[in-house]
Amino acid sequence: MGMFDFTEREVKDIVISLLVLSFVFMFWITSNYPEIPIYLSFLFSLLTVGFAFIGHELSHRSVARKLGFHSEYVMWKQGLLMALLFAFITNGRIIFAAPGAVVFASYWAFKGPSLDDVGKIGIAGIVFNITLLYISIPLFFMTGFELFALMGFINGWFAIFNLIPLGPLDGRKVMQWNSKIWATAFVLAIIGFGILYVF
Repeated sequence: MGMFDFTEREVKDIVISLLVLSFVFMFWITSNYPEIPIYLSFLFSLLTVGFAFIGHELSHRSVARKLGFHSEYVMWKQGLLMALLFAFITNGRIIFAAPGAVVFASYWAFKGPSLDDVGKIGIAGIVFNITLLYISIPLFFMTGFELFALMGFINGWFAIFNLIPLGPLDGRKVMQWNSKIWATAFVLAIIGFGILYVF
């Protein structure tokens, strides 16, 4: 299967997850940038979350497929509901976003994914977000366009959140695979996010 081979169910799950996440981050934008009209907040959220979320999940999916596994994105309804509740209750000040995950399995019953496989698949989405974070920083400083700052913030947040080494998050898989790679990614994500926060 190629990177852009999607089932109907997978497309539906991605679209629903994207719309819910965009709505959630719209609360964060309106709370931090009250001068931006609500319709632009949603549009900015849709664009920035779209790149961050879809790029993150497709990176996991693509690496899994390159390693020879069947993989597809599956939304987590309870996670999406929790994201909406947090957004409403905190007015976007606390973001919880666990919309779903890329699930993967071997085509062969006797061959499971190794620790190396799981680690490489786990770090792929984080590398995508950190890359976009560091592309966004110079674009924002050169242009002053807030959309690039939002792109950086959201990708930085995605990377940091997913690097938490707990539960089903990517951070636990990456840390179990290679703690030095985990630490490097975490430091890069924090520094990039901090540059945007300070300036």
